[in-house]
Amino acid sequence: MPKLILCRYIKKSANPKFLNPMNLKPKKILLPFILVLSVWVQKLSAQESGGNYTTKVLLSKAISDEIIWNKLELNLNEVSQIYLLDHGVVLDLPENFTINNIPIEVIQKNQVENIGDFPLVQIHTLNVENDKALVRIYLSQKNGRIENNANAEFQFTKQNLAWLLTNKL
Repeated sequence: MPKLILCRYIKKSANPKFLNPMNLKPKKILLPFILVLSVWVQKLSAQESGGNYTTKVLLSKAISDEIIWNKLELNLNEVSQIYLLDHGVVLDLPENFTINNIPIEVIQKNQVENIGDFPLVQIHTLNVENDKALVRIYLSQKNGRIENNANAEFQFTKQNLAWLLTNKL
């Protein structure tokens, strides 16, 4: 009699219906899928919150803000090129960096004399700590022999993976 019970148990556990993946319940497949998807999304958001993305977003918002352009009585939409002085602050920017479709060219201090009347931006401070950031920039433009300068300070807070401008001076 014990042999008969054991044979029935083996036959039930080797049931082709039991081993067929099409008979798995959707809940059993859905949970691993959601876990893999959530890990992928976390990795993607970690990449976006890295230095290159953060620097690009903060500088784009600060440089394109009207407050600094109005101080020099300039209109950003009328500018065809902006130069960014690479001096004092480490800038982790992509090669083809643009703001409002205006190309931004990073230059060295010895190239400043060659830019003509185009606006020059200098990043004085770029400080990012957790969900807070501070950007202090200078904007200058030569008009003949006269150089006009303006500066502005921007404070940002990160909310829901986006940098929001919270204060500007």
